[in-house]
Amino acid sequence: MSSNGNVFPKKYLPFILKHTGEAYQKLGDDEVVGFALYYSEKLRRKPGLLRRKGERIRAVVLAFYPLLVKPTSKGMAVLIDSLRSNRVTIQYNVVDKNLLDSALRELSAMSGKGFLDGLVKLSRLVQDVASARSGVRKETVEFDNVVSDPGLLQGLKPLIGMDTTYNIPFIEIPFSTVDHEEVARRISKAVSEVDELIYYVNNLTEKIRDLLDEWKKEITKEYEGKLRMMDEKIEETKQAVAKAIEELKRKRDGELSTVRERYLPNIEAIEKRIVETRENVGRLEEELEKAKAYGKDTSDLKRRLNDQKKTLKNLEKELESAKASYDSEVKRIEKKYNELVEAENNKVKSIISEREAIQKELETLIQEASKRFDAIRSSLQEYVEELAKVEKRVEELSIPAPSSGGEIRLIPLVYTSYVSEGTERSSITTIVVLEPGGMLGPRFTHYIHEGIANYFSWVKQVLDKEEMKPEISAKNLLAKTTPERIEVCLTRLSEIGLFSREDASKMARSLEEQMKMIG
Repeated sequence: MSSNGNVFPKKYLPFILKHTGEAYQKLGDDEVVGFALYYSEKLRRKPGLLRRKGERIRAVVLAFYPLLVKPTSKGMAVLIDSLRSNRVTIQYNVVDKNLLDSALRELSAMSGKGFLDGLVKLSRLVQDVASARSGVRKETVEFDNVVSDPGLLQGLKPLIGMDTTYNIPFIEIPFSTVDHEEVARRISKAVSEVDELIYYVNNLTEKIRDLLDEWKKEITKEYEGKLRMMDEKIEETKQAVAKAIEELKRKRDGELSTVRERYLPNIEAIEKRIVETRENVGRLEEELEKAKAYGKDTSDLKRRLNDQKKTLKNLEKELESAKASYDSEVKRIEKKYNELVEAENNKVKSIISEREAIQKELETLIQEASKRFDAIRSSLQEYVEELAKVEKRVEELSIPAPSSGGEIRLIPLVYTSYVSEGTERSSITTIVVLEPGGMLGPRFTHYIHEGIANYFSWVKQVLDKEEMKPEISAKNLLAKTTPERIEVCLTRLSEIGLFSREDASKMARSLEEQMKMIG
């Protein structure tokens, strides 16, 4: 249903404010009139392109521009400007919940390694959702007449909650008919749907996480059963291997004993003969030396000595050969049984390796599932971040909603028209903030927010129209204010420290001359 602004209470924003510390202090009618006339005269006398020869002020009018503060949702409101055609468009993707819910049900029914396949399928699905390839419906919402100018919103937000009254003439620009209820409904619907989607996706993420945690418990329990069986098998095998090794040691010792019985007596006999032969060699050598000393015939002794030496040499070779055969047989037996023992030990190692492979498989499954969940969560988070941009966009358009509900906020503007030798021009001055400044004493400097000024600069085109001249003439502050009142108003500004009393007096005289020209 369309409506005009008559159903809403009106709140008039202050035109001039003094900023002290963290607060804004609104000033009264005298300061409003004083600054309106002072600034209009300042613009007239401004050097450069704006200065016209012989230019004078024709009218200074306080005008109010209506903005509807319309509550939407979450304690927020938007500003609706019925006089400017402006359309705000937001777009977001609405996920197909049935599609994701179906995939979640399929995943919840899966177990074991099949669960990983379910995660892969779900991962691809949410990637398509995040990139808007499929599984989503594009929603486009348009708001008409909603103020979206960031400069104006930034400038008005700290001031929009203030209001005052005026007892001086002013013009009030009427609020035109606009379907503000439809605007609020669309914004509320979009915000509600986006909130619901964010909640749904975050809840979906948690459900998938819960399924993953439950699957981890189940798969761990399954593999722990396998590992326990392997542990039991390892223990049984260790016991069997220990018995087998003991039996092998017994057999090895038996074979070694047989070898010793076969080889050692012969070796010992050869060693004994070697000892005897060496003794014979020693005895014959002594006899040979004595025979030589007595000059006896030594040929027989030499022959017998050589025979013994040959015998000794042959025995030593025989001993070396016997020992080599013995050592070779011992090594053969020990090698055979070492290999058999190693084969038994490898049975345990093989089962341990098998157990380690099962443990590794469990760890790999869990890591892979976690990796795929992270991919799903990342894609869903990407989708949520896009939705959050919509929320942020609506927040950028919003201001805190007034406790009284919707209301018309009337923004004060000063409209000044100038004439010069047949030419005309006009200016718009928006809300003024006086801020502490200057190096000499408690001086103040005026500040006009550029964003507010830029937004309302076009209003002079409305007030410049021919049909507005009678009302402008009737509400002209310069014509409706006495010279004495003007000086009082300017003196009030000098007391604040905007300029000196001397400057106030000069400005008052200059404005009085402008008043005479109007008459």
